[in-house]
Formats: sequence, C-alpha cells, structure tokens
Amino acid sequence: SSIQRDIENNLDKVIMVGVALSLIVFLYKSMRPTVVSLSRHGDDSLRDAMAFGLKECAHIAVIRFDAPLFFANASYLEDQIADRRLKMEKLEHILIVANGINDIDASGEEALALIIDRVRSGGLDISLSGVNESVLKVFKRTHLLEKIRIDHIYPTMEKAICAIHVHTHKDGHEKDCPLTTVCQI
Repeated sequence: SSIQRDIENNLDKVIMVGVALSLIVFLYKSMRPTVVSLSRHGDDSLRDAMAFGLKECAHIAVIRFDAPLFFANASYLEDQIADRRLKMEKLEHILIVANGINDIDASGEEALALIIDRVRSGGLDISLSGVNESVLKVFKRTHLLEKIRIDHIYPTMEKAICAIHVHTHKDGHEKDCPLTTVCQI
C-alpha cells in the first residue's frame, strides 16, 4: 500500500509536468505561428518558397500568416514583415494572405494598423487577400478597413497577385518573375 501511494504521488507529478509542458508548447506555437513566403511551384500552386527552394518575386512579398492574430503573436507578424522589408531591396508591395487569420483581437488590429502605416510611410504598398467575414467585421467596426482601403482587400491571393503584378512590373524590369504565371492560368 505504501508502494501504491508512491506510484500515485509520482503519477500525479508526471501528469502535472506533462500538462505544464503541453501548455508551454502551445504558448510557444501561438507566439510564433507559421509565417511563410509564397511563390509559384512547378505544379502551378503557390507554396512555401523556402521549403521548396523556390525563386521569389523581387517586387512582391507574398506572406501567409497561419494563425489568429492576437496579443501573443502580433509582434511576430510585425517582425516577419520588417525582416522581408530589410532583405528585399526591390520590394514594392507586400501581400498578406490572410486565409489563416480566423480571429483578431485589439492587439492584432493595432499591430496590423501599425504595419500598414510603417509599410506605406516607407514608400511601399500593402494589401490583404482571403480575409474572412468575422475578421472583416472587426476591420469595419474598428475603422481599420478605411486605413487598409477596400481596394486593397482581395477575395483570393491569385486575384491579388494579378492586380498587384500589373503595377509592380509595369516597366518590365523583372523578366523572369515567378508570379507572372499566376495571371496566365
């Protein structure tokens, strides 16, 4: 019976450690969600450029954010966009593929407003695609939609890329842009 009590006590501790570790992993993943740069793959889909070793457009950063945008990860999105602005010398337009953003809180809305201000004040433009209805309602309610501008929200990333591509490549200075085929399919 003493052995049984020891096992029960240890089992409680193991369960507590397991729960604590699960919570830590959940918080870490929530704070650093998947954020990928997309480019045209050989099968004509848009995929993670780094994972598939794909060439990216020099003028358009297509960034997919795969999580709700809230207080724990809003600064991570800011960092990811700032990183692309620094690395891409010829960058003209950032497209946030928002299909994975199924919820947004006040911190996420504030971070997005700040991102838009910083990007546009730096002489670049920014758009969103695939914004779901619940997030769009938040944009309308908080007047963020006015800042983004309705003509900068596209129903699909393909439509966004086609519209943006026309403006960023009007001089034809990137002859082998991997996004050119998006509008030809």
